[in-house]
Amino acid sequence: MRHLLQRARDALARLAGVRRHAHIEQRLDDEMRFHIDMQTERNVSAGMSPADARRAALVAFGGPERYREATRDEYRSRFLDELAQDVRYAVRTLRRAPGFAAVVVATLAVGIGATTAIFSVVNGVLLRPLPLRSPERLAWALERSGDGGLRLPSYPTYLDWQAQAPSLRGAVEGMAFVRGQTATLRGEAGPDPVVVAYITPGFFALTGTQPLVGRAFGGDEERAGTEPTVVMSYGLWRRRFGGDRSVIGTRLDLNGVATTVIGVLPPDAYPTFGELWQPIGVIEATDPVLRRRGARADSRTVVRIAEGADSARAAAALAAVGRRLAAQYPAESEGWTSVALTPLRAELLGDVRPTLLTLAGAVALVLLLACANVANLLAVRAAGRGREFAVRSALGAGRGRLSRQLLAETLVLAACGGVVGSVVALALVRVVRHAAGSRLPRADQIELDGLALLFCLGISVVAAVIVGVSPALRAARTNLTDRLRAGASGSVGGSREARLRSTLAVVQLALALTLLIGAGLLAQSFRRVLDVPLGFAAENLVAIRIQPSARKVDEPAQAAALFERALEAVRAVPGVSDAALVNHVPVGGGNISTPVEVEGTRERSAGATALYRTASESYLRTMRMRLARGRWLSADDIRSRTPVFVVNETMAKRFWPGQDPVGRRVTLRRTAPGRSGLGEPLPGVVIGVVGDVHQFGQEADVEPEVYVPYTVEVWTWITVVARVSDPGLTVPALRSAVRRVDPDIPLGGEGPSAAIRTAESMVSTNIAQRRFAVSLVGAFSGAALLLAVLGLYGVLAHGVAQRTREMGIRAALGATAGDIVRLVVTEGAKLALLGVGAGVACAVALARSIRAMLFQTAPEDPTAYLIMAAVLIAAALAASYLPARRAARLDPTAAIRAD
Repeated sequence: MRHLLQRARDALARLAGVRRHAHIEQRLDDEMRFHIDMQTERNVSAGMSPADARRAALVAFGGPERYREATRDEYRSRFLDELAQDVRYAVRTLRRAPGFAAVVVATLAVGIGATTAIFSVVNGVLLRPLPLRSPERLAWALERSGDGGLRLPSYPTYLDWQAQAPSLRGAVEGMAFVRGQTATLRGEAGPDPVVVAYITPGFFALTGTQPLVGRAFGGDEERAGTEPTVVMSYGLWRRRFGGDRSVIGTRLDLNGVATTVIGVLPPDAYPTFGELWQPIGVIEATDPVLRRRGARADSRTVVRIAEGADSARAAAALAAVGRRLAAQYPAESEGWTSVALTPLRAELLGDVRPTLLTLAGAVALVLLLACANVANLLAVRAAGRGREFAVRSALGAGRGRLSRQLLAETLVLAACGGVVGSVVALALVRVVRHAAGSRLPRADQIELDGLALLFCLGISVVAAVIVGVSPALRAARTNLTDRLRAGASGSVGGSREARLRSTLAVVQLALALTLLIGAGLLAQSFRRVLDVPLGFAAENLVAIRIQPSARKVDEPAQAAALFERALEAVRAVPGVSDAALVNHVPVGGGNISTPVEVEGTRERSAGATALYRTASESYLRTMRMRLARGRWLSADDIRSRTPVFVVNETMAKRFWPGQDPVGRRVTLRRTAPGRSGLGEPLPGVVIGVVGDVHQFGQEADVEPEVYVPYTVEVWTWITVVARVSDPGLTVPALRSAVRRVDPDIPLGGEGPSAAIRTAESMVSTNIAQRRFAVSLVGAFSGAALLLAVLGLYGVLAHGVAQRTREMGIRAALGATAGDIVRLVVTEGAKLALLGVGAGVACAVALARSIRAMLFQTAPEDPTAYLIMAAVLIAAALAASYLPARRAARLDPTAAIRAD
């Protein structure tokens, strides 16, 4: 009967509410008529006719619509006043529970701050438009062979494509060429190596690049024989000139030539490898790489696809020209008849997109987990305030007012969480920018800007809605009699609330396990990357790039003598155990390939290439590489300049499978930039096989590689590799030793262009992006685990508080402390197992999305699943033990009397 009466009362209340809303408009009309009637009577008393009095009253009052709007404004003002009251009451309520408010604000701040920080990263790197005109129509072209091989087009090939521009109309709007080359920039601090990008006329117009300071090249400046001018990169401008805008007009000493600065480009200008830009006419007459069709090194051919066309159509148009070139120049172009166009954005961003999207997904899970945790806390708090809501309802508070009150409290908490979260996001953005450095493209574009703050505001509102709707709706369904009786008995919440809290705890555990498994898979991949042998010992190995001025290395004999003196000077430095010469050091970023023709294996060597290494007799020993067969280059080979070759195991297996390659004849092509013999045949005999070296890092496949005595083809620059006892102590002495040989050799620079680098730093840079992803995902998964464990602890602690009397009765009937501990821990273990089951299912579904980031690791790798599930269960049991121990220590008498 009591329940029937209660239902009837609720129905009457709902009906009264409907009637109250339905009578609002009617009341507006009644009040309008009353005021108009009163004004009409006053007008009649003043001597006006009834019709004129009525009309004057309507005119004076402003008409029915004006009165209706005024009355609605009154109701709107009343609503805003009530909302302000709700907010003030919410603040007072939360001030009485500072611990609860602090936990909720901190939890929301972690979720909102992390999400906003990662949004800033994704926005700065991926979403922010490139400073180029229609960048989606820009691509760089590669020649493609019939078997899918790719190579850079040579400068003569580019000129042939450019000459065929009329036939490309409709598919290709324009194209340009850029050649990268290291130069020497001299200043007060001494010579420094810089990378100069030599560009063809119209390059900036094609890409739509606008200088940040100054101007770009004019028509006359792009022709050979004019006064040398240069456009500077943003990074070099900030590093060398402190961002001083008066740099325009400054004359630089570039390769011994006075060159005038005319402009500074924006931070992420293309190409990214350039520190200075000059017209290609500066080197066109002297650089043999630009004159030979078979020479391809450090260059890009940029294509702007015509409006309305796509990359496939543009590639087909260029391929038609390629087929004519293959017939015209069979020695250099036979078999390379198609073209591949790669979007410029892909080159600028590299393979960072999967990493950032993975981080964004991880942070989204952390935010969901934080919302679930806060929703659990709010549900517990709302259940504990059941009697308060019942009393307020009995005093006349409607359901809407109660719901609005809880939503106001949630909005206050979310606003505070958003403010603190923006501070957390600012700190995280600074940490990410510092940690990313050169590991992330466009890292200097990462900032907490207005868009990120707007995103933070939106996330705060969404979080408030997610965590506040359920408690508000449940409070609106308050049963007056039940709540008052529940409050009298000391109970808070029923079985439905308990099930809701347990469900939220399971959701938190599942989300945390999903993140933990993702972090475990990435960590497993990272460990396996580190386990891949490089093929040489990187510890205590220092690489010193020796690049003298051009006049000192014009003659090969002169250059070889200078390199030999530098080598001897390095060997004489205390702490150096051995040293050697090589053109390109492994994982150092520079590599040049040479065409390979193997005698008797034309079908296997057609279109084949190998990495080209020139080295000294001590290189194998200094690098601690493995000799697999035959012998290494000897001192006699170096002195006699005999073209003998040592190949790696990958090349031996490719060209001589199951055979001994020693004694086989091979013909290479000379590839030394700046030498007159560039592209000429270089026949020789294989004298040995060495172990494979990962020249591009542990994750890249090993390519065929051939080693040649450095005296056979003396380059215009060389690298000295030195095995030292302590790089930190030895590097200054190495710099001084080289400067004594030639003070004009540039030994400065930063990052990849630095003249002196340790092999360990180069290896570290190579795997930096993977380490960055593993570190951030690991940090987020750790935060997720902490939030999930706290959520489980809250559920169990609240459950123990609800069942205080039950625990007392159990203890009075003979239950031991161990029995009570086991009871509570078993309940926590059940929730943990449910979370593990749901988390594993989610992880299996989501792990496939990070397959591209895994190295030698399957998305279903059982090791990561088992270890992370064990970690979660152990943490859950630890969280369960704390409230269980408190329950076991309850005094039975006091527990039974608890109200």
